[in-house]
Amino acid sequence: MKNFNLFGKTKRQSSNSESEKSEFEKIKVFKSLPKEQWKPAYNELNKIIGANLKEYGFKKKGRKHYRLTNDLLEIIDIDNRGSWSGARDDIEIRIGLVPYCWQGLTTEHYLVGSKPIEEIDKTIRNHFRISKEYLILADYISERIIKNILPYFEKYNSTKKITRQPYIFPYKASHLTFDTYNSHLLILFAEIKQHKANKSIEILEKLIEVSTHFENELELKKWTEIKTLIENNDWESIDKILTKNEHKELNKLKIKPVANTVYN
Repeated sequence: MKNFNLFGKTKRQSSNSESEKSEFEKIKVFKSLPKEQWKPAYNELNKIIGANLKEYGFKKKGRKHYRLTNDLLEIIDIDNRGSWSGARDDIEIRIGLVPYCWQGLTTEHYLVGSKPIEEIDKTIRNHFRISKEYLILADYISERIIKNILPYFEKYNSTKKITRQPYIFPYKASHLTFDTYNSHLLILFAEIKQHKANKSIEILEKLIEVSTHFENELELKKWTEIKTLIENNDWESIDKILTKNEHKELNKLKIKPVANTVYN
């Protein structure tokens, strides 16, 4: 039995309740909310999820929930962004494993090392509408994350674990600009953190090609520098760069390094 807080009250979750439908799953018809209520309803929903995840070590910042374990940030992105139209009346949930050793990885438009929640939890949908039942939805999403997403994080929560099973995060080197899961960045920096160069040179060569094509001189310089250091086996210099970036990223997120480094 495991306890967790929902709506400020303690509920109990048992392993033999899997066959029972949740309150959310029993709803037959959802009641729409007017457009002006989408944003406040979403904010309250995500705030409740954040409160439920807090006791598991997560910190809410904006629409994302962060937890630092080993040398990765575990991130849950509850996203209701539209394109030009602003907020939507539905939410999309992505689950990411993000190396924070390189500037900008935590703020990529597409969450690094991410998977749609339904790819991990086969019992859940990826998109949910923000309806009048959004409080019940917050309850439901919290339960599914605690039950099925936290064990997923446990399996892959270090760059060492990632390099052992890179096939879990597939990508196509020839189509990196279309990798909306940003798996290549997870593999790249997992390898670099572990002083490996199995896929990293191939990925860096493609990133250099893309930076050259778009005439992004700053990115081109950074990718070229790290590639040269890897080719020269200068891991000491690389480690210094990564450590400096890690401090910057954690300070930016106001997340303190923790003592739960449990590499396996």
